Amino acid sequence: MRRLLIAASVLACCLPSAAGDRIYKRGEAKPIECTVEKEDWKEVTYKLQGAASGTLSWDKVASIDYGDEPVALKDARAAAEKGDREGAAELYRKAADGLAEKPIHRARALFNAGTQFQTLGKYGEAIAAFDALLKEIPSNRYFKEASEARVACFLSKGDSKGATDAITASVAQAKEMNVDAQFSAMMNLKEAEVLEAAGDIATANGKFGAVSGQASGKWPAIAGMAKLGQARCQMKSSPAVAQGTFESITKDPSFKTQRAVIGAAYAGLGDCLFEQAEKGNDLDKMKRAAISYLNTVTLYFPPDSAPTGAYESALVGGARAFLVLAQKAEPAAKKARETWANQSRSLAVMLIDQFPSSVHKTKAEEIRKAADAELEKAK
Repeated sequence: MRRLLIAASVLACCLPSAAGDRIYKRGEAKPIECTVEKEDWKEVTYKLQGAASGTLSWDKVASIDYGDEPVALKDARAAAEKGDREGAAELYRKAADGLAEKPIHRARALFNAGTQFQTLGKYGEAIAAFDALLKEIPSNRYFKEASEARVACFLSKGDSKGATDAITASVAQAKEMNVDAQFSAMMNLKEAEVLEAAGDIATANGKFGAVSGQASGKWPAIAGMAKLGQARCQMKSSPAVAQGTFESITKDPSFKTQRAVIGAAYAGLGDCLFEQAEKGNDLDKMKRAAISYLNTVTLYFPPDSAPTGAYESALVGGARAFLVLAQKAEPAAKKARETWANQSRSLAVMLIDQFPSSVHKTKAEEIRKAADAELEKAK
């Protein structure tokens, strides 16, 4: 029965879009004028007028303009582009309800609904959208991303069992569809994150190390995230060792283009330096911590479909570090106190405004008030 269901969903994904589609290839300005015939986890199949079908793997596709894009999807996309995440999430969910006969567009609506809800911290709604997508249309273009995001949502909810079950389900689906080895490595990474969340740090550290070796030289994003996992585990027992791991990630040329990895590494490095600075009352090290957090904020802003935890941590960590510098400034150094306090306040406000559902929001509000007090002293 399961094979029949998957076969039916794959057939549904083969229903062509209308004529007038445009596929934009990476690095090329001129689009391919065509009809999109099929989308799956691996590639898009299209047909040129009067010619045979062609295919493009997703790593070569920059974007697709669909000639028959439903108005409901256009409205949802417009809301997202304006930064109205609440509105976009609801519009994408509503759009999906009316697209049962258009699986390519329904997949887009469900995936985007899931990512918008995830960004808002509404993990139950996000999981529902990803579940619908992966169960109804398993062979969709977002299979890998949706599988990863679903696990991340369960982990954000603190539901390790749900995360484990989601991994098991996606691995089984991937086997049915012959999804590549990269996805297997990603699911291994997620298994390590589940172990970490459950507090089994030693086993998690070993698993992260195995994934790092599996992905090294092939999939730098996965290898980088595995190294970050190792560093987080090391923080539990030896912050000095963790600091070395975070620093090595920022200097590793294989991660040069992996901005999410580099951003998280600088945030982790900031945590290491802050802890040491606080214990040793070392203002020079506190400045290094503040700069490390700023590196995350300036080098990397997570897109809608990416986790925001490291970025949020860098914002509140930087705000906290600059506040300490302001509070410990010499009484006569009013200009320095004002500079540090303004920077602290700016980072705190960024977190409050951009991530209203952040777990760090209360702390950021406290820091903002304290920074305002330091600004008063500097007058």
